Amino acid sequence: MTATRQQGEIPGFTVCSSVEEALEIAEKSPRTMVIGGGSIYRQMMPHCDTAYITKVHTTVPCDTYFPNLDEDPEWELTGVSDEQTYYDLVYEFCRYERKK
Repeated sequence: MTATRQQGEIPGFTVCSSVEEALEIAEKSPRTMVIGGGSIYRQMMPHCDTAYITKVHTTVPCDTYFPNLDEDPEWELTGVSDEQTYYDLVYEFCRYERKK
């Protein structure tokens, strides 16, 4: 499922036009993923209990950042993949869970 300002269909996804619509659909689904941009992440983070993050260990110019969950006392790192490399890009996959 994705909430977006863009219209149209994306195969395999339910496209939502608002956070309220996304939350309504998420209530009926046992597993819902949020794929955002910065605005979507900020709006949906309070409703999430697990975050799957790709940490990129390469500095690139950008203007939007995902919140640093390592610095957020509400979140706990619960899984990390081996470090991966794609050309000069170094990254790893991390799973965070909201503390109960």
